[in-house]
Amino acid sequence: MAKRTTQEQSRKRALHLFQRFISNPSGMLAFSNLSRASSYLLPVPFLYNLSTAAAAFWLLATTIVSLQNLVFLGAPQILVRMLAVANNKSSRIEGQYSVGDLARLMRLILTVASVVITLLMLTAGTAAIANLVGQTDDHFDAWAAWLVLALSTPMRIVILTRLTFLNGVGEIAAPRLADGIAWAVSGILSAATIIVTESLSAMAVAAQLPIIISALFLGRMANRAGWTDALHLRREQHLSKVGRAVWAPSWRAGLGALLSTGSRQGGGIALAQLASPAVAAGYLLAQNVVSVIMMLSAAPMQSVIHKLAALYAQRQTASHIALAEQARSKSLWTVSVLAGGTALAVPVLDWLGFGYAFVDQVVWSMLALGLFIQRYAAAHLQHYTITNHVVWHWLDGIGGAVNITTCIFLIPAIGAKGAALAYLVSMIPVYLWVPTRMAVKRFDMRWPATDLRTVTTPLVSLLVMLGLANVINLPFL
Repeated sequence: MAKRTTQEQSRKRALHLFQRFISNPSGMLAFSNLSRASSYLLPVPFLYNLSTAAAAFWLLATTIVSLQNLVFLGAPQILVRMLAVANNKSSRIEGQYSVGDLARLMRLILTVASVVITLLMLTAGTAAIANLVGQTDDHFDAWAAWLVLALSTPMRIVILTRLTFLNGVGEIAAPRLADGIAWAVSGILSAATIIVTESLSAMAVAAQLPIIISALFLGRMANRAGWTDALHLRREQHLSKVGRAVWAPSWRAGLGALLSTGSRQGGGIALAQLASPAVAAGYLLAQNVVSVIMMLSAAPMQSVIHKLAALYAQRQTASHIALAEQARSKSLWTVSVLAGGTALAVPVLDWLGFGYAFVDQVVWSMLALGLFIQRYAAAHLQHYTITNHVVWHWLDGIGGAVNITTCIFLIPAIGAKGAALAYLVSMIPVYLWVPTRMAVKRFDMRWPATDLRTVTTPLVSLLVMLGLANVINLPFL
C-alpha cells in the first residue's frame, strides 16, 4: 500500500513538473526554435550517405529559406511590443494603437509578403541554388525539391503572423509547443523519407505536411485569442497611419538584420558558389548549428519582450532591468554550453566514426566567439528597444558592411576561415560596446556590475571549452 502511494506521488510530481515545463514561455520558445532549426538538420546525416552534393544542396536551400523573415524588416518584433502595450491598455507609451488596427495591418503585411517572398525565392533563390543543383546526381529531383520549398513560403508566413499575434497578446507557451511539435515531426518525417526513397523532392514534400497542420492549428489558437474578433473591431486609426508607425522603427531594425544576418548567411552562400561541395557542406552545416544556438539563446529575451514593454509602460524601471538581466544571463549561458559542447563533441564523433563534413576547430572557435558577442550585444539592444527608439539599422549595418567587405577579400584567399574571421571581426568595431552603453545610459543601470554578473562566468566557460577542444584536435594527440 505504501509503495503504491509513493509511486502515485512520484507520478503526480512528474506530471506537475511536465506541466510546468510546457507552460513555461521561455522553455517552449526555446523548444520551438530548436525544433525549427533541427528539423532541417535531422536528414543531413542520411543525405551524406546519398552524396555530399545532396547534403550541400539541402543545407544551402534551407539556409536560403531561413533568410525569408528578413524581408519583414523587423516588423514582427515591433508588432509584438505594440500589441503588448495595446493589450495592457497602457497609456504610458506615446502613439499607442488598438489591437484591431494592428491585426488589420498584419493581415495586409501577410498578403503582400507572401507574394514578394515567393517571387524572391523563385528568382534570386533559384540563381543561388543552381550551382549545387548542377552537382547532384539527379538534377530534376533537386529542382523539384527546391520548387516545393519555394512554393511553401505563404504557409510559413501564416505561421509567423499567428505566432506574432499570439506572442503580442501574451500567449507564448501553448502556441510555441504546438509549433515545436510540428517542426520536430517534420524533421523526423523528412529523415525517414530520405532513408526510404532517397528522393530530395519526396523529402521536401514530407517535411511540409506537419507544417500545414501547424498553420491550421495555430490559426485556430489565434482565433480563440481574438484574431478574428480583432479584425472586425471598429477602426480607430486609418491603416496608413498605423503602417507608418510600424514602418518607422521596423525599417531600421530590418535593415540592420538584413545587413548582419544576411551578410553572415551570405558568407555561406558565397562560399557555396566558390568551394567544393564538401567544403560548402561543412561550412553550411556549421552555420546551421550557429543558427540553432542563436535561436535557442535568443529565446530567454524573446519570451520576456512583452513583459519588458509592459513594465516600461508602467514605469517600473527596477523591475524591467532585473528581468532583462536574468534573461541576458540565460541567453549567454545557452551560447556557452552549446557552442563549447559542439567544439568538444566534434572530435569525439570523429573517433566514434560519425564524422561528417564540418569546419575545423579554429573556424568553429571564431564562429562561437562571434556568436557570443552577438548575443551579448543583442540582449542589451533588445532591452533598449522597448523605448521604441530603434538603432538596429546603423549598428547592424556597420557590422554587416564590415562583414561583407572582409568576406570579399578573405573568402577567395582562405575559404571557410575567411568567412568565419569576417563574421568575428564584424562584431568588434561598434556592436561589442555601443548597445551596452546605450542601455546603461538610458536606464541608469549599474555598470560594469550588471555585466560582471551575467557575462564573466559563461564567457570563461566558453573559452575553456574551446581551448580544450583545440588542444584535443592537435595533430600529435
